[in-house]
Amino acid sequence: MQIQVLGSSSGTPTRDRNVSAYAVFREDQKPWYLVDCGEGTQHQILKSALSLYQLEAIFITHKHGDHCYGLPGLIASAGLSGRTEPLFLIAPKEVLEFIDSVMQMTDLALPFELTFMPIESYSSNAFSWLKVQTCALKHRVPSYAFKFTETRIQRKLNIEKLSADGVGSGPHYNRLQRGENVTFEGRDLRSDDYTFLAWQPRVMVICGDNEAPKCLDSIIEGVHLLVHEATFLAADLRKVGFHTGHSDVERISEYAQKKRVPYLLLTHFSARYGGQVCMDKIQDVAQQRYTGRLFLAADGMTIAMDKTAHCALVRSCF
Repeated sequence: MQIQVLGSSSGTPTRDRNVSAYAVFREDQKPWYLVDCGEGTQHQILKSALSLYQLEAIFITHKHGDHCYGLPGLIASAGLSGRTEPLFLIAPKEVLEFIDSVMQMTDLALPFELTFMPIESYSSNAFSWLKVQTCALKHRVPSYAFKFTETRIQRKLNIEKLSADGVGSGPHYNRLQRGENVTFEGRDLRSDDYTFLAWQPRVMVICGDNEAPKCLDSIIEGVHLLVHEATFLAADLRKVGFHTGHSDVERISEYAQKKRVPYLLLTHFSARYGGQVCMDKIQDVAQQRYTGRLFLAADGMTIAMDKTAHCALVRSCF
């Protein structure tokens, strides 16, 4: 299970960073998922190995432009990719209205069904290989986090239990392994009783803008990787003003430490933090408060989570 940073800047792009967008994918599964779609996201996708043809769903955290201005062009390009499968768009109602208006004004006809799912009435849904649920955050406008939990996991047979219960081998073994309940010699056998997951579901949370990390309390348990904005250092946020509705490096690092989140990806940096010196400062401040594995987002960066939920950097940039 992997996440690739397609954009990591707050508000406006910089020479090195595009605005918010993140891709979630699995190497052994074709469908992939996009969280946020700032201006220029489709250009970032062209630098990756991802294809709009296989994009299954787009999740928009909130209505601010640096998180959704890239949608019209990306959707139009998806229409030219030859895809016929439905594309799901989970977003605030106002973003859905924005896309609908653009499509009408530009006479955009798509060869696939674009399914609108208002985030206000969305709680959780199952897609091809994961379940996605939402969590309300605190920002100047309604903002949300998305929790991705892996669902399509290979099952293994509990051979010892099957043998102990006198269940001989046969075609029913394959059906049990596929998660089906079967009848064997007059007995009803439940797949859950005779199989187990080859690995435990991997879980990550990707957040929209959020000034109060504690909003995540209801979904943070069991999360392996947390992706959260760190728009400012605390001293700079005090200068700019808390009316911005953003978090700071110190608060989110302390929260992740308190909740024992093993991996933390900080992102959505203010354009004022250009260059390695600034990133080194952010890293130092974060590591003073968080002892888990810390990543600072860079465009093109890819983090892979293996089947033991261990996260590692596999690509540092495009």
